[in-house]
Amino acid sequence: MKLKFIFPIFAVFFLISCSEKTDYNKFIKLPEDHRWLKSDSKIFEFTIDDDTKLYDVTFEFSHIYDYQFASVPIKIDVKNPSGEEEFHNIDFNIKDSKGKPLADCGGDICDMSMNVLEKTKLLKGKYQIKVGHDFDGPYLPNVIGLGIKVTQSK
Repeated sequence: MKLKFIFPIFAVFFLISCSEKTDYNKFIKLPEDHRWLKSDSKIFEFTIDDDTKLYDVTFEFSHIYDYQFASVPIKIDVKNPSGEEEFHNIDFNIKDSKGKPLADCGGDICDMSMNVLEKTKLLKGKYQIKVGHDFDGPYLPNVIGLGIKVTQSK
């Protein structure tokens, strides 16, 4: 009888302890034409309350299935609470060297993510992350949306 009671409690604690702690998660859907304009950098703002932990900052990207490019040039600017900026120019791979898509696709929508910062100590205070692209042309086509997620490192 005690075993029937203890097992469900143990299972709940196990599931809670294995889940990641998300401190910030924002995803911005683009307009129906799925064009990310070069002039339309996206701004993400979040606050870190606990500077004793390590954090992962993840860039999330959704595109239409069978994307025409193997990679996308992404620019990420991270501004910390003291105003210092850290710039990241990323060649965000959409396909591997054989042309196989790297995204997790469901129907016509494909989702991808990449850690920009891993196991990083972040200062207490307000952060701003600006995300843009360096694609040749006025817009990057077939983009559904993009986001930033901040989690405590495991």
